[in-house]
Amino acid sequence: MGIEKQTKLNHLMRNWPDGKIKSSVWLNAEGYGANFIQKYKSNNWIEAIGTGAFKKSGDEVTWAAALECLQNQLKSEVHVGGKSAIEFAGKAQYLKMKETSVVILSNKKETLPAWMKKHDWNVKLNFKVKNLFKSKLAFAEKSNGFAVVETDKATIIVSSPERAYLEYLDELPKYASYTEAKEIMENMIVLRPSMVQHLLENCTSLKVKRLFLHFAEKINHPWFKKLNLEKINLGSGKRVIFENGVLDKKYNITVPKDESHEEV
Repeated sequence: MGIEKQTKLNHLMRNWPDGKIKSSVWLNAEGYGANFIQKYKSNNWIEAIGTGAFKKSGDEVTWAAALECLQNQLKSEVHVGGKSAIEFAGKAQYLKMKETSVVILSNKKETLPAWMKKHDWNVKLNFKVKNLFKSKLAFAEKSNGFAVVETDKATIIVSSPERAYLEYLDELPKYASYTEAKEIMENMIVLRPSMVQHLLENCTSLKVKRLFLHFAEKINHPWFKKLNLEKINLGSGKRVIFENGVLDKKYNITVPKDESHEEV
């Protein structure tokens, strides 16, 4: 190998931290074309983990490193959300991230690359597209509610507890239970009322907003008293969320029978 090629290899290896994934898009942008990549693979300096993604040979990489690659190198707008993001914030006791699934959401119409879906990460990646066209849960573009966290040698974007709980409520009643949602809300002691207000004003799902306020009022954390409910559009009419339930008259949603007294 010539000096120039050796120098390019040394530069790449020195600036490739352990546990990180590099995409072919990123490598090409840095001047490492298909010929370089193939040469490095043939000499066992790097390994493909699927079409378009690479790691240093012998290195261990995680789903978090894969997500970091998507967010930073491929400019994907996916993020860890829902129950998984709640777990990151320490607000729930139901998930152990390395032993179960990770909820990955997107507000845009996109999909995970094949290499990320097919690789064995020791967890199930539960990917869902959440956008105005495909889901009842969406947020106006000006809304935010994200946090940056470090895990498994990766820095990734996840939903803040305020946003994550709203995303989680979208799963009721099919994929989550009333009891669990109530228990999680009990742990939401230090939510930021300004962020809660912002997200509720910009959330398009009437079901999610009504459920959130139902649980928040029931638990009655101090931050709930700081919300301005008059600015939150809750729509009109009843919503049957739990079949054979009873009606929460204030928020016009059905809940399990042991939570109220008025039959629907």
